[in-house]
Amino acid sequence: MLTRAGLKVSGVQARLTASYVLVTLAVVILVEIIVVGFQTPQLTDDTRLLGPVAATAGSYAQQLTQQYPDGALPSGTILGDPGQQAIPGQAQLAQDGQELNVPAISGPIAGHEAVTAVVVVDSNGRIVASSAPSRYQPGQAAAPLLPDAAAATILQRRFKNLGSGSTPFGSVSWAMAAVISSNGTAGPGQATSVYVQAPQPDSLGSLAAAWSDLRRLSGSDAPPPATYVLLIAIVPAGALFGLLASRRLVRRVRRLEQATIAVANGDYTVRLPGSGRDEIGRLEANFSTMTRHLDSALAAERGRAITDARADERTHIARELHDAISQHLFSLRMVAGGLRRDHPGLEQVQMIERIAEEAIDDMQTLLQELRPASVDRDGLVPALEEMCEAYRSRLGVDVEADLEDVAAPAAVEHALLRITQEAFTNAIRHGNARRLVVRTAQDDHHVELVVRDTGSGFDPSIPHVGSGLGHIRDRVVELGGTVQIVSAPGRGAAVTVRIPVP
Repeated sequence: MLTRAGLKVSGVQARLTASYVLVTLAVVILVEIIVVGFQTPQLTDDTRLLGPVAATAGSYAQQLTQQYPDGALPSGTILGDPGQQAIPGQAQLAQDGQELNVPAISGPIAGHEAVTAVVVVDSNGRIVASSAPSRYQPGQAAAPLLPDAAAATILQRRFKNLGSGSTPFGSVSWAMAAVISSNGTAGPGQATSVYVQAPQPDSLGSLAAAWSDLRRLSGSDAPPPATYVLLIAIVPAGALFGLLASRRLVRRVRRLEQATIAVANGDYTVRLPGSGRDEIGRLEANFSTMTRHLDSALAAERGRAITDARADERTHIARELHDAISQHLFSLRMVAGGLRRDHPGLEQVQMIERIAEEAIDDMQTLLQELRPASVDRDGLVPALEEMCEAYRSRLGVDVEADLEDVAAPAAVEHALLRITQEAFTNAIRHGNARRLVVRTAQDDHHVELVVRDTGSGFDPSIPHVGSGLGHIRDRVVELGGTVQIVSAPGRGAAVTVRIPVP
């Protein structure tokens, strides 16, 4: 069993708080990774890439000016470093971080991505030499392969320009530098400018490369200190948020736990207020429904126990009356009968005999009332037939039974049996009836019971103490039914009961 302390230390709240902290940390780390993935390429472009591209263009222009003063490069010259690996779509910095590593690509270029390249252009805008001759072929017009601003720069012969733009092979950062010939003039086929480009990294590029760029930008191999500060601050913030967010949930769980303990201790009156439509709210509603049913079942069981106890007590009283008082009354009637035969003229003896016979009849009726038939064994119709037979054989009453099988809950069947018993008892004890009629019927929604007698009748508008009519009405009202009593002095009585059934 969970305890309150257990819930605080290692229970639901502790686990929820820990999960909130972990989830918050994971979200922050993921956000930082996304920021690195998106922002580092931009930082590389704006802060570092243009600078190395321009420096590389100036370096190559200076080298070409020194090596080829007349601007005439030998045919088949491939620029760049043959020892560098060509990686389309990515730019690599030199060790000093000031210039680019330009690979010499003598073979074909796989894919359709931009590469880091150097292109030498003459005064007519045609390619003289390049680091990737398969893509930038000597003698080919350079403008279709370069960004628009770079092509315009070649025509305008302004070689200090740099920027970013689109090419047929993707976006690049570019720069141009002039190659100064020794005679100050350059003809066709002679180098006049150097164009250098580097592919702009994809915003969703390699996270490892992005992290490396960040470390280079920060000048340290360690992550920025703000990253550690943010991660450390997230722990107490996540814990506080977890405690606040889980407080209501844990309170509901504790209330549910206390309710289950109460039920385990025998208290079935516990009810939980609905506190939401989530899983715990539905659990609370189902728990209240369960305790309500348990309480009803327990009350019904107690009622059955009381009824059984009363039935046992009535049976015991009936047995005692039959074994003791009934025998004395029979003996008294026999003695009075003998005296009447020996002294026929004594009116007192005749009166004693008549009183004894009436007392015996009343005793038989009382015994029948104390020992009624039961519906628990065979159902309503057999119980009514047993009652009718008892009245015929024991009391000598003519009973006509027209009993249709009915399907009703046990409570309705018990009530109908007791109502029939009350009606029979009233008819015989108060109406001196010698003939009874009982009928049962059922339609789609009701069970009907009719009891008629040929007794002396009565006026229903006048209260009759001890007639049992009040008991009949109470039973019918409890079951949501209706009762109709028709009688008149000297015309017998008829009781009609209708009780709804599902």
